[in-house]
Amino acid sequence: MTSLAWLAVLDLVAVVVLTAMRVDVRLTLLLGAAALFAADGGAGMAEMLAKVVAEMSNAATIVPIGSAMGFAFVLRVTGCDREMVRLLLRPLRSAPALLVPGGVAAGYLVNTTIVSQSGTAAVLGPILIPLLRAGGLDAATAGATLLLGASMGGELFNPGAVEMRKLSDLTGLDGHTVVSRQAPLNFLACGAALLTFWLLAWRRSKSVEPNRAAEDEDGEARINPFKASIPVVPLAILFMDGALGSASPLAAFVGPSKILAAMLVGLMMAWLAVPRCGSRLAPEFFEGAGFAYTHVISLIVAASTFAEGVRKSGLIQVTVRMLADRPALAPFASAILPWGLGVIGGSGIAPAVAIMEFFVPAADVLGLDPVRIGTLASLGAHFGRTMSPAAAVVVMCARLTDESGLRLIARVAPPLLVGMAVMVGATVLGMV
Repeated sequence: MTSLAWLAVLDLVAVVVLTAMRVDVRLTLLLGAAALFAADGGAGMAEMLAKVVAEMSNAATIVPIGSAMGFAFVLRVTGCDREMVRLLLRPLRSAPALLVPGGVAAGYLVNTTIVSQSGTAAVLGPILIPLLRAGGLDAATAGATLLLGASMGGELFNPGAVEMRKLSDLTGLDGHTVVSRQAPLNFLACGAALLTFWLLAWRRSKSVEPNRAAEDEDGEARINPFKASIPVVPLAILFMDGALGSASPLAAFVGPSKILAAMLVGLMMAWLAVPRCGSRLAPEFFEGAGFAYTHVISLIVAASTFAEGVRKSGLIQVTVRMLADRPALAPFASAILPWGLGVIGGSGIAPAVAIMEFFVPAADVLGLDPVRIGTLASLGAHFGRTMSPAAAVVVMCARLTDESGLRLIARVAPPLLVGMAVMVGATVLGMV
């Protein structure tokens, strides 16, 4: 390897160590990028700043992610998100045996519309946790059920999700196609994790007595089906657009504007559902977009800049050549690297984006479908975040159950590792 490639190796080690020490991941990535770009002197630093500027104003990420988070804030202020949760959980009250898989599935579905894991947990938890506790689950298992559902992969079914937008940009495929093609591997990995968790939870629950006093107070209140349907409106529009093609009402919209249009239709429907909130919807929408820029898009800016610095060093070419000589290792590297970074840093976005930046352009050399590489990286990062003490969603679930975050992680770690093993094994064997 060249001296610059060795510098990149040392830089990666420093980034991992600093992240493990809880230094802000964005600062760590930008400092790591600066060290690599500085090897080219002033011209390199100018190139780095140009990359930062390009990412800070990249409509392909800012518009979809900002509008998706803005819509999530609109759902919160109108109460449509809570109404959807109550609708999803209502059948589980009469089927105690399905509380665990149903609770995980509810979180998974809510996360498709609320593309924030901690946001999903905050909306779902106050209703789901009492229901699980009433069904006989201990607090740690109830919190782990919420954590698993809110964090392991539902977001990847939203074309506006960060990982799906990045994969769409790297492959040139539209968001609907990327989401559809990642679905089989997503269902397989998350399904294996769910089945494992369900089995372990069932064994534990036999020693715990049901606590009917823990039932949610508004469990029997009347559900407004119109409000409950609002969260899925943008997703339905986007998938309908993909199916109809040129006959779609959104056919005139191109790229990010199509996702924005779908979110704005959802906003208008929320206004119809709760007219008294009309004056608050625009401020909430833009507050959500600002939240996305601060907490999500900034991560993409830092991760993409760092990835560009590593690419300039030549380390990626060396790694790709090594993997090309050993193609069986490529699926392992695509999943395990972002998983490790997710565990250390508590973020699923930065590791997924960084690994995709590295490996997706080299898909042909590695002998893998680029969407498959992106799915492995995304799910690996999601699973790693779900097992990280530093993850916001872990902290949220621990707070909602008055349990230690480490106890929740101990519950979800074995199922997630099973899910990862199934995911990588299926890829190596060409099963999906």
